Amino acid sequence: MIPLRSFDLGFSAILTVLGLYIVWQGLDYGYQDGAVPAAGFFPFWIGGGLALFSALNLIRNLKHSGLLGAVDRMEVVRVGLVSIAIGGFVILSNFIGMLAAAVLLMIAIGAVFGARDIRSVAAVSVISLGMAIILYLVFGVVLNIPLL
Repeated sequence: MIPLRSFDLGFSAILTVLGLYIVWQGLDYGYQDGAVPAAGFFPFWIGGGLALFSALNLIRNLKHSGLLGAVDRMEVVRVGLVSIAIGGFVILSNFIGMLAAAVLLMIAIGAVFGARDIRSVAAVSVISLGMAIILYLVFGVVLNIPLL
């Protein structure tokens, strides 16, 4: 078992730095293009939220040093598998497009967290396709942001 306090502190610190990096990289793409959001709009807000809430969690955990508990190693494995799936999403986005890669990412995350039989995988697949359609309508049609 990994002590919960150590795991939470380390993970919060890593996510804070990652969030700041995402904001920095998002600004390189531009925040606004005329009257519409540019390619860096979404990464700016997602990275900012990730950095903010991870930093708040880090500060909260540093103030309360009396945390008890531990993280099961299987939970750490799940985090690792999801991280690998996200890396695969980034790589696949260049080849099959962001929406198709997002569908595969959602199915993979569903499988990591419990979709074990064919019925659950089918349900997660339908939800993933529905979410991809919603993302296309919101970003591609309404906001007119070109999707990769």
